[in-house]
Amino acid sequence: MEINTETKVLGLLGNPLGHSLSPLMHNAFFLKAGLNCVYLPFQVPPDDLARAVEGIRALNITGVNVTIPFKESVIPYLDELSPTAESCGAVNVIKNHNGRLIGFNTDGTGFMAALREESVQVEGSRVLFIGAGGAARSLALILGQENAAHIDFLDTDYQRAHALSETLGSKSHCTSRAALMNDASFLEFSAGSDIIINCSPIGMYPHVDQSPVNNLDVLDTRSVLCDIIYNPLNTRFLEIGQARGLKTINGLGMFINQGAFTLEILLGITPDREYMRSILEAQLGMQ
Repeated sequence: MEINTETKVLGLLGNPLGHSLSPLMHNAFFLKAGLNCVYLPFQVPPDDLARAVEGIRALNITGVNVTIPFKESVIPYLDELSPTAESCGAVNVIKNHNGRLIGFNTDGTGFMAALREESVQVEGSRVLFIGAGGAARSLALILGQENAAHIDFLDTDYQRAHALSETLGSKSHCTSRAALMNDASFLEFSAGSDIIINCSPIGMYPHVDQSPVNNLDVLDTRSVLCDIIYNPLNTRFLEIGQARGLKTINGLGMFINQGAFTLEILLGITPDREYMRSILEAQLGMQ
């Protein structure tokens, strides 16, 4: 593909970005589809976030994804939020619409699409989140909308977990609790949980030997373990669950679906999800 003045530039804002396969996935799809687009990683120091967002306008960038640690802190620099982004208080897509920056969130819809692909029942379920950051906010709110019965939050920052629990209670009918993340809290809160979701970065490449918890013996064998990390595909957290005989879901399905929804927002196209999956699986050693 020739890069020229007509090339549409997309990208990813975050820090760190060494683990991200977004550029690989999107650029491979652009090449296959014959699209004059390029997707670039922009690793931004936290103190430079405001200038980086302004650069989207100045450089006429079509749009970007937003990842850790900017999903919440980026909001004050945007002109408008979609109803979903406003509701969950987190943004993972910024669209440049004629110089007006609009924030969207595709994490929740991407996660729900992945659960449906795995035939996981959400309605009436009890859910436990490990981590209560921007990704957890969007996932929890969509699970509440899908009629989960109860959702708990554990985080190393109790106030963050409590605030998310309060937000969920005001925007859905499901009940909720929060606690400081530690072994005792996990033991108490995980008992009876149908779905446990790791929304923390613990276990992400290159720290692949780490897990937010190391003992899952209290869980019912019908419990489902989810990890939104996709690199590595099989985190230590999921390995522990597999040894316990639990159904496990890695972050690949969510990643592919939220990426596809991103391209629908920014380019108005419906990408080939199976091709995107094949690129990622090859890179991650599944083929």
